[in-house]
Amino acid sequence: MSTRISTVTPGEGADDDVNGLIGFAGSDIGFKDPEMFGLFARSPALLKAIGPAFAFIFAGQTKIPMYIIEMMRLKAAEVNSCAY
Repeated sequence: MSTRISTVTPGEGADDDVNGLIGFAGSDIGFKDPEMFGLFARSPALLKAIGPAFAFIFAGQTKIPMYIIEMMRLKAAEVNSCAY
């Protein structure tokens, strides 16, 4: 069994932008998925680059039905052995 990567929590990030993104991701108005963003925060450049794409998809700015987005999250959790 592989070792799980620990997530970055708000305040542990490389800079204020990263900490803000992780905090927003876990908020009631955010994506409610701080663990995923905390993993991306292991590579701050990746988190900053992919943040707008996630905002577009998960924040309702797309025409993708919500049930499809949820199915994407479930499949990603299954592939990564996460308890989503």
